[in-house]
Amino acid sequence: MIPKKDSLAAFEAACRAGGLSVTHQRLAVYEAVLTSRSHPGAEEIYRTVRKRFPTISRGTVYRTLETLCGIGLVTDVHQTADTARFEAVLEPHHHLVCLGCRAIVDLYDDSLRRVPARAGRKAQTAGFEVTGYQIQFVGYCRDCSKGVRSRPHQKEEHHGQGA
Repeated sequence: MIPKKDSLAAFEAACRAGGLSVTHQRLAVYEAVLTSRSHPGAEEIYRTVRKRFPTISRGTVYRTLETLCGIGLVTDVHQTADTARFEAVLEPHHHLVCLGCRAIVDLYDDSLRRVPARAGRKAQTAGFEVTGYQIQFVGYCRDCSKGVRSRPHQKEEHHGQGA
């Protein structure tokens, strides 16, 4: 995780570069995302910030999250097919998403850095400019995998003889 001093400097610089004033509400929302390890949803962020600032509105938190996404301080990890989830980890990484409990775990794997070069060439021939990417692996975490046999799941693909 980025040291707090560095993250606060990055926060202030990004706000100023985006033409935004540095407010205690924006900082509180950013810190709630930055210090969470669970990729919190907007409601969880709202509850966290409200502990420090009881008068903050839900709308302020939601708008602030959109603003922070817009200036590149947080990202929306919305591919989980439930609610928007946010994080302030900006270095390239991917995600493991549990289909059971909806946990999201950061995955750092240098071998996945080869993907954009190959996909990028194909995208360019289709007239598409790739500006970023994330790979999301879905499955079941250790705790949820114990009950996976009783859950309906997608058709599995089998390879090898007898498949």
